[in-house]
Amino acid sequence: MKKLLSILLCVTLIGLGIYANFFNRTTQQHTILSIDKIEATEGDSDGFRTRVYYQVSTDKGAYHIRTTGLNAAPQCVGIKKDSTYTLITQGISIPIIGVYPCIVEIKEER
Repeated sequence: MKKLLSILLCVTLIGLGIYANFFNRTTQQHTILSIDKIEATEGDSDGFRTRVYYQVSTDKGAYHIRTTGLNAAPQCVGIKKDSTYTLITQGISIPIIGVYPCIVEIKEER
């Protein structure tokens, strides 16, 4: 019985992770307040890796632009501060642990 509950818990957590990253798609108009390049290095003397992403603050919340991996949209890096865009985002926001929706596409307003 414990094994079945463990498997069920793992499947539930994986399902929530998939939903959080891929199925919560929204489209809204935003004004960009700031955009910061973040270079996060992780590892030790045996090896390390550096993740590069952008933290975007808008009038309606904070978002990430990933440059590699799933939900990557490096073409979105060219957005400008104080400009208005229609942003298509995916994911959920849990700021206390540093999780933000990802910008996956932009449309510049004219």
